[in-house]
Amino acid sequence: LTTNTGVITAKALTYTVSASNKTYDGGTDATVTLTLSGMIDDETLTETNSSTFDTKNVGTAKTVTVNSITLGNGDNGGLATNYSISTGETTTANITAKLLTVNAELTSATKVYDGTTTAEVTRSGLVGLIGDEDVTATGGGNYDNANVGTGKAITISYTLQDGETSGLASNYTIAEQTTNTGVITAK
Repeated sequence: LTTNTGVITAKALTYTVSASNKTYDGGTDATVTLTLSGMIDDETLTETNSSTFDTKNVGTAKTVTVNSITLGNGDNGGLATNYSISTGETTTANITAKLLTVNAELTSATKVYDGTTTAEVTRSGLVGLIGDEDVTATGGGNYDNANVGTGKAITISYTLQDGETSGLASNYTIAEQTTNTGVITAK
């Protein structure tokens, strides 16, 4: 009787990668779906992966890289140890700006007719910043028209700016706010 020692090496798999867009969250983690190919017959495998965006900041068509993949046994005989897979594949996805809200108060919802639509606005803080990021908002309000009236709509618009310590204003967005409490009295 003769015996030989044989070696069976793991079969290399390939995959395609697609990444989900996300809203700015201060981190680079990406949610990625891998579609595995190259398994024998009808064997299946599971996988988990760790993938990241190239930077944490808002942008379109940002590079996403698959950094690690762990294979798991499939439902119909696919054994993870029979296969190998390489990391490093890339795709693209978007990071969109995070919506902030402003605690806003009108310093005066009443003014005497002056021919302008300007309304004075102060703010008491931004809500929704990530961690200790520091972004500021400047802006003002405008009545719907300059004419005398009560219950007038005031639209409040803001511009975001980088803070003193950290945070990029471009990672955030802020919607206009409206109030229907404006009053313009006759001059």
